[in-house]
Amino acid sequence: MHSYTPASPDCVFTRKSGVAIDRIVIHTMEGTYRGTIAWFQKSKRPVPTAAHYLFSTTGDVCQMVTDDKKCLHANSYNSRSIGFEHEGRAAAAVFPDAMLRISAQCAAVLCHKFGIPPDREHIIGHNEVPGATHTDPGPHWPWDKYMALVTEAYAVKG
Repeated sequence: MHSYTPASPDCVFTRKSGVAIDRIVIHTMEGTYRGTIAWFQKSKRPVPTAAHYLFSTTGDVCQMVTDDKKCLHANSYNSRSIGFEHEGRAAAAVFPDAMLRISAQCAAVLCHKFGIPPDREHIIGHNEVPGATHTDPGPHWPWDKYMALVTEAYAVKG
């Protein structure tokens, strides 16, 4: 199921003119899908963070921020990236196939839409953003499997 549930307006910003979207940043929610949706909808939080897409362990997708807008999710890459939050915790090794598949399909669509190469240089973990202080998606994120799914979906969408 895909839904659009807008994030609180204090989390959404206009992208700078002329800045190309060239990255997808992978995060883990450090909590639940429903809890993260509620958190991103709440206004006047200490830090107005959000992400563009949220993926549940059962394969549900919620878009919180439209692709044309910027949100605070990836430090220096906020203006140039789309943020993907995945239900779960970085320290846990539970990333179900349903979640990985729908996320990879969404990544493939966005790679086509924005001309982003579907590779590890352009699809990165939050921990790989310059200046990152976060560790997600964590040591158990199945990069090889995920990128194979992205590559497969990208070829089908091409």
